[in-house]
Amino acid sequence: MAENIVMPQLGESIAEGTIVKWLKEPGDVVKKDENILLISTDKVEAEIPSPGAGVLLEILVGPGETVAVGTVLARVGAQGEAVAPMGGKLAEPKAKDEKKKGLETPIVEKALPQQVRLLEEEPEETREGQEDMSSFLSPLVRKIAFEHKVSEQEMKNISGTGRGGRVSKKDLLDYLEGRKAPQAKSLAISPLQREIQSSSREVEKPISTMRRVIIENMVASRRTSAHVTTFFEIDYTAIDKIRAIHKEQFFKDEQVSLTYTTFLAAAVCQVLKRHPYINATLGKEAIIFKKDIHLGIAVAIENPEPGLMVPVIKNADKQNLRGLAHAINEMSSRVRARKIKPDELSGGTFTITNPGNYGAIIGTPIINQPQVAILGVGRIKKQATVLEVDGTDVIAIRRMGWLSLSFDHRLVDGATADIFMADLKQTLENWTSAP
Repeated sequence: MAENIVMPQLGESIAEGTIVKWLKEPGDVVKKDENILLISTDKVEAEIPSPGAGVLLEILVGPGETVAVGTVLARVGAQGEAVAPMGGKLAEPKAKDEKKKGLETPIVEKALPQQVRLLEEEPEETREGQEDMSSFLSPLVRKIAFEHKVSEQEMKNISGTGRGGRVSKKDLLDYLEGRKAPQAKSLAISPLQREIQSSSREVEKPISTMRRVIIENMVASRRTSAHVTTFFEIDYTAIDKIRAIHKEQFFKDEQVSLTYTTFLAAAVCQVLKRHPYINATLGKEAIIFKKDIHLGIAVAIENPEPGLMVPVIKNADKQNLRGLAHAINEMSSRVRARKIKPDELSGGTFTITNPGNYGAIIGTPIINQPQVAILGVGRIKKQATVLEVDGTDVIAIRRMGWLSLSFDHRLVDGATADIFMADLKQTLENWTSAP
């Protein structure tokens, strides 16, 4: 008998999904676990694998239709197999090649596995060919990049020649050789940039599902929350000294970098425990204070088009610096490699976003609903600062940066937000623990 393909639940709060595109047509041969359709929810866009092998017998829900979780979308079975309509009576099979008979599989009416692949309007050649591995780096490549101070942004701009676009040792060494030359290599441009450059005056492209979700979420958040932002200057010198001592050995031991974001995440988890209003949500009739700290880390996606995903580190407060470093690196890598799971994009109680990675002094981020606050991290750099030492003003070189907290003024008062930020500032500036 035929096997049903049903709408899976892609996340704890997801009740429905929309069919974006079918990757197979009725009559096409389908392998078990082969991606068969593309669906979209308000959390993620994902390709869904077939639960069994055979032939795609019929499609019951077409592109653009939105249906509830558990709805039968299509059926897969043996070549020429009779199909049972929704009423239960068998329909006559369409006349097709009947040389292959015997791919019978029992009916399975359960949700598909949650092993789906995140997409951002991925190019067809990537979907049909090799798996995109461009964001994965071997330990050796990471080590070379670390030793030569190659930033994450630079790594993303290197064209990889390895499997699936992965940057190989040769690719990195070639890049380093070119970086030494008087004229630096030009940055890699996206397919969209090439298309615009080759066009006459304008290029019109449909709004992608991911961009449409971002549009709706940003407008909804501004309409829902009373946004206010407060700013604090932070002296990262204490953390910088600890990083200088331990970062090389840390990388050798863990194969991940000891970043400022790691320290920020650890400090935020500590401070949130002391300020329950910042780790809460506002219901219609009650305030819900969260005991668990599920930390969202915003990750920018640049190809094939700009976008943003916020993977969530569940129970982040229960991890030490090493655990957080691994979690942040793994989550961001899987987002960019389109391997993040839908349920890893939901359930956050507080979010950190880092526009400083791109040189921004500071930003005023929009709150990630239904949370009530979001932390913006600005550029961190050395600068001259006036300090008081033994009652005397002196000018010193310190590692400084700005933090911003956008908060929902319906629940969080200005004093509450500033007390939280003052606590965070003190925690960061007086950091003493080594990783």
